[in-house]
Amino acid sequence: MKKTLLLLPALMLAGCQMLNYQEPTGEDTASVVFTGNEAAQPVVCVPGRGFKDTKTSLAVKPWDTNAFDELFSAMKKAEQVPVTVAADGQTRIGVVYNERDTDMRRNHCRVAVQFNAQAGARYLAHFTRNDAGQCGLEVRGEEGVLADAVPVDWDCP
Repeated sequence: MKKTLLLLPALMLAGCQMLNYQEPTGEDTASVVFTGNEAAQPVVCVPGRGFKDTKTSLAVKPWDTNAFDELFSAMKKAEQVPVTVAADGQTRIGVVYNERDTDMRRNHCRVAVQFNAQAGARYLAHFTRNDAGQCGLEVRGEEGVLADAVPVDWDCP
């Protein structure tokens, strides 16, 4: 009985780790750096398994100071979230925004795009949310040129 109870926390931790996005390795990969004007959760499509959260979520500093660096690190949040993705003509990434406003109403949106990620390339994916609650995700190559990203349904085939 005691052995079973000791294994339970380990199994729970292992299960939680499987929920996060596991970055691929090798030469057929590209890098994506998520940024945004709102705190949100970047996700990457894993075909057949759905969108998976990155290990770190987006944060926005309320003031231009380094005072939040330790707090953000402890909470696994950052102003830039770099991830490695498989280089593929159908790479899908997205962002989930979810919070409650001052009246405790839920503000929620999610946005996904698909683009042709080239091996060895670096992309910047910038998440925006306007005052009307509309969300957007723009993908640019490292040199600032818009990538061929197109909005897609929240589907990860």
